[in-house]
Amino acid sequence: MRETVIYVRGDFPFGPEYRVPDGLIRDSRVLLELDLSLIESIRDELLACPGFLDRKALEDLLCAHVDSEESCRRLARLVAGIDERLRGTGQGVKGLLLAIKEWLADEENRKKGLLSEEEFEEVRKRLPLIAGPFPGHERQAKAEQLSQTTGMPLKKIEMICDLRPVFDKGRDVVEGMIPYTTLRIVCTGADGLPVATEAILSCDDVAQLAKASADAKKKLERLQQFMREKNVSIPRVAITLEDDEK
Repeated sequence: MRETVIYVRGDFPFGPEYRVPDGLIRDSRVLLELDLSLIESIRDELLACPGFLDRKALEDLLCAHVDSEESCRRLARLVAGIDERLRGTGQGVKGLLLAIKEWLADEENRKKGLLSEEEFEEVRKRLPLIAGPFPGHERQAKAEQLSQTTGMPLKKIEMICDLRPVFDKGRDVVEGMIPYTTLRIVCTGADGLPVATEAILSCDDVAQLAKASADAKKKLERLQQFMREKNVSIPRVAITLEDDEK
């Protein structure tokens, strides 16, 4: 059975999503559990951070200030979520606070008991301190964009070895077999849909592919070593992470 696919070219017709998720409201309560002076110190360190602020780096930075591991994770989710939201919607901190106020104005949301009007007034004062923009987040966003700008992300590689029979004229007798390999590469296109390419490889082609792969691995390892020697940061983006880090 064929899958149904709806393809939309250009801007999404229903406009951007400005509603505040319950998770952000829930995590914003962590600001009420921390001293204002501590939040200001965290803001100052985020502003001074010289590297790239991916989620792991953000959690490491925050855990140096927040004793509770759970509070650290909630604060990291909040800071990262706000940065992602503001970057994606272009809303601004004032717009985010207005969206939270509108969330509170909904009777069904108030019944959830996630944040009271009084607590929101305190969150209103504290949230802008950790809303950025922070240079580390901007560098990370630029690195992620550059890593996706050229080429299509690899999704899957398959190498299928097979035999192709050679029959006689009567198609009754197999007179020989041709061994070969089908290389199938699946990438993710700009529209998010898979793009597949196939090539037939001989045994010699497979050997050349293995050699080219080994050579490329040596070059990448040497480049990584060079960057460590020069104290140049390697941003943690999809193409630089090891499999166990993704």
